[in-house]
Amino acid sequence: MADETKSDLTSTTEDVSNTALDVVTDLALDTAIPAPIRRNALKAFDRLCSALIDVPVGALERRSTEKRTESEARIKIIRENADQIAQQMKVDPEYARIAVNKYGQKILREQVNLDNISAIAADEVKKATSGKSVNQSTSKPDEAQSDDSPNQEADSGEKKVIDDDWLNNFETQARQVSTADMQLRFGRVLAGEIEKPGSHSIRTVKILRELDQGVAALFKKLCSMCIAFEDPADRFIIHARLLPLDRNVAQGDLDKYSFNPHEIDLLSQYNLVGSTQNSLYPYNLCIGSENNPFPQSFQHQGQDWVLWPFSQWDAIKEFHLMGLPFSVVGRELFRIVDQDPIPEYTEDLKKYFARQKLQMVKVQNSTPIILEGKRNG
Repeated sequence: MADETKSDLTSTTEDVSNTALDVVTDLALDTAIPAPIRRNALKAFDRLCSALIDVPVGALERRSTEKRTESEARIKIIRENADQIAQQMKVDPEYARIAVNKYGQKILREQVNLDNISAIAADEVKKATSGKSVNQSTSKPDEAQSDDSPNQEADSGEKKVIDDDWLNNFETQARQVSTADMQLRFGRVLAGEIEKPGSHSIRTVKILRELDQGVAALFKKLCSMCIAFEDPADRFIIHARLLPLDRNVAQGDLDKYSFNPHEIDLLSQYNLVGSTQNSLYPYNLCIGSENNPFPQSFQHQGQDWVLWPFSQWDAIKEFHLMGLPFSVVGRELFRIVDQDPIPEYTEDLKKYFARQKLQMVKVQNSTPIILEGKRNG
């Protein structure tokens, strides 16, 4: 029975490892992906994935076999010592063999989890970098050479290598993740770290591992309704919050989109939201004017938006917003969440800004197009 279980687990592990090997190999061979990203990918997958990476390609299958053999050897050593363990503990040898077999299953399950997450990360990196390649290919050749190449080389020497301690912690947390949803989230976190080391702290990875389905659903709802600001230089979310759209304190109304105190407490316990309702972020940067013809955009529902005064070219020097703010951990996890469309909320958000005498305008292709549309409107 034990041999049958071992055979089934080994077969399952090999199937998952081969799938991960295909995805990881494609990533390793794709010369269109920037070299710093490929180096980070190789380092991460070498640590995590049973499809252990070694270039050239001829060594991939050999290293993959070595990694699987390493896990199976650990199981075999423990299994061969089962009788000795049983004698020392004075228990039935069959009981010891069953316990050892279960431990062996645990080792293989954990490796399957890491393989799945590695394959997801490789796919996410592939999609993200292919999008960048398309954008770069549409620019002028001279601009691509003068702007992109030097910056990539300069940046690669500063902060382009995944931290070993971060990988150690990620491996510890990720090997316990077995559900498809959580593996997707961990895969996206790993992909983000491969593209931009430092995108997710060790603390954020630990908190992500602790999220239960209820809190994850609350956070997804929060991300689906918030407005967020991205640093265009490094793609970090530098500010995000949920605005109180319908609250009328004088009449005692409650915001139908707000979270109740218990839900806010849950989000706070997992350090996903902050406690400061006021904001020091200069929201007036998002408002177009004669002096600011190219306003900074903010994100909502996966789209970029800007604000325009109803009275054309009226300058608004100060503009403050209140609401539930994201914490640092919440901002780091914002990008890995699939947002649900909530059209009625977006319409109410537009009405909210309209009460501030501002029009919420979607960015289509470029700001000049928006400017022209505003002038014609």
